[in-house]
Amino acid sequence: MGPLLKRWLILSILGSFFFMVIIDGSIVSIAIPTIARDLSVSTNATTTIIGIYLITISALLLFFGQLGDQLGRPFIFEIGTALFLIGSGLAGFGINLPFVLFGRFVQAVGASMTMANSYAIVTDTFPPQYLGRALGIEALFISLGSLAGPGLGGLILAFLPWGYIFWINVPLGIICLIAEWFIFPRPGKLSRPNVDWLGVGDLIILAVSFFVASSVIMTHPLWAIIGLIIFFVMIAVFVYHERRATRPLLNLNLLKNSAFTQNVVAALISFVVGYFFTLLAPIYLQIVLKYSSQVSGLLLMASPIVALVANPIAGTLTDKFNKQRVMAAGLIILLLAQIGLVLSNGHVEPIVFIGVSALIAIGTAVFGTPNNTLIMQSVSTADRGMAGSINSLMREFGLVLGTTLSTLTFYVHLSFDAGHRTTTAIGQSAANIIAAQRTAYLFGLLLLAGAGIIVFNRARKRTIAKNANLAHQH
Repeated sequence: MGPLLKRWLILSILGSFFFMVIIDGSIVSIAIPTIARDLSVSTNATTTIIGIYLITISALLLFFGQLGDQLGRPFIFEIGTALFLIGSGLAGFGINLPFVLFGRFVQAVGASMTMANSYAIVTDTFPPQYLGRALGIEALFISLGSLAGPGLGGLILAFLPWGYIFWINVPLGIICLIAEWFIFPRPGKLSRPNVDWLGVGDLIILAVSFFVASSVIMTHPLWAIIGLIIFFVMIAVFVYHERRATRPLLNLNLLKNSAFTQNVVAALISFVVGYFFTLLAPIYLQIVLKYSSQVSGLLLMASPIVALVANPIAGTLTDKFNKQRVMAAGLIILLLAQIGLVLSNGHVEPIVFIGVSALIAIGTAVFGTPNNTLIMQSVSTADRGMAGSINSLMREFGLVLGTTLSTLTFYVHLSFDAGHRTTTAIGQSAANIIAAQRTAYLFGLLLLAGAGIIVFNRARKRTIAKNANLAHQH
């Protein structure tokens, strides 16, 4: 097998599996009422099926990034693939809620192992001149997975029992696992890993406290405040411990690398703002515009369809042009899309919605691909596993934080207009919903402007440094 073919086969495996891992974060949401009815539990209890998946992944990403750096990234990825398949099989049996939760926990451990090492494996596999295109294609799988979950879940539930939303992973996963065995490099002699177990414990508490706080912020604000206090205290504890650990989960020297830190922060902001649209768009389509769920689903597919074309093109642009400038162009497109969302008022639809959705897909691709490339190229080979796991952690953290902030701003405004506290858009007037979503999108616009300051300031400093070097040479 030639090296070029092998590279693209590895990328196909990584992308296919990343698609499954990402889609499993959202595919369950549409099945919550069905699962609750079949297992004779409340819908609130059933949402823990989503929560345990997100908490476990977030808590273990840095740990498995560290293991990948020590034991070999492909080796950890293969084990993660096997665990993900086992967890999917267990969860699909649906004997009772604790059994499903155990299956989801095993599934999430495997997902975390693969997510922590995927970016690093791509960076190890592809030379710099092809890295942008490779990460662009991987981003395509991620985009499709994040948007296709509810639609695919609804399709499965229309024809099959709910257990198949987990079992559907098994055939494709087995193909990936067999391909990994033959294509991935074999690990050398394994040595005992040096693990920062106290750091792992700190991260578990951090993940649980933040998820609990974000889940109850609208219904039990006091518990949310307590959760946030625990979260911030544990951040201080984690940093204190990592400074003294012999083999830390998070190398704090990475944070002194401005190229790495600034791009990671910009990525986090883009993830947070992206989830504003994911949460609010269905409300706008079904309640304000009164489209059916089928029509709404079709309109929501506009963004992933555009992403099919945008991500490979963004990868080529990243490889051929200045990455910082490509990223800045993507951010400008995202800002224009966000302005379009702020101005949306129910008129000239669905043309405006489709146009804004296309801009979001293009902006995300043109911003995200060079951003991922710069993050992975800003660290040493030894730190790639850690850098990749941090990048994946920002995606998961952005999902939870974006959902929390969009929910908070939207429903606080909606409650103010309604004259009483409300946590549902059903029964609210279209004018009030449009005003509330405008407030949420304006907040997202301010966050994106902050990312713009980071990106353009870094581009300016690079230009100044380049001009200074040229002047010195002359």
